[in-house]
Amino acid sequence: MNDTTRRVPGQLPEFPGAVVHSGLIYAAGIVDEVALRGLARSSSEQMNGALDALIGVVESSGGDSASILRIEAYLASPDDLPAWGSAFNERWPKNAPARTTLITQLALSTLTVEIQAIAAVNQ
Repeated sequence: MNDTTRRVPGQLPEFPGAVVHSGLIYAAGIVDEVALRGLARSSSEQMNGALDALIGVVESSGGDSASILRIEAYLASPDDLPAWGSAFNERWPKNAPARTTLITQLALSTLTVEIQAIAAVNQ
């Protein structure tokens, strides 16, 4: 790391929410905060919670929802795809970031989604 790299706090003290370097924001490991504490929430609530948390990290890093360039979503089940699509389209009805969606097992059984993103720092 050099002088232009900084870490932005994340949802857990041991992990940064984002690393900012050379005008880009790399946010990773963003989940719904309620589900992170082990409490059950619907897929829709988790998708919205995770996206709200992501946008909060990006804003704390110097960007905003429009500066998000790419999102990768990791879903626990293909059954969660409609909730993911709805939450995503609600925030970006047009000019949406590029996205990739994968189905995989997540670290906690209460989680249905984890996201990471690349965004630009606003000029």
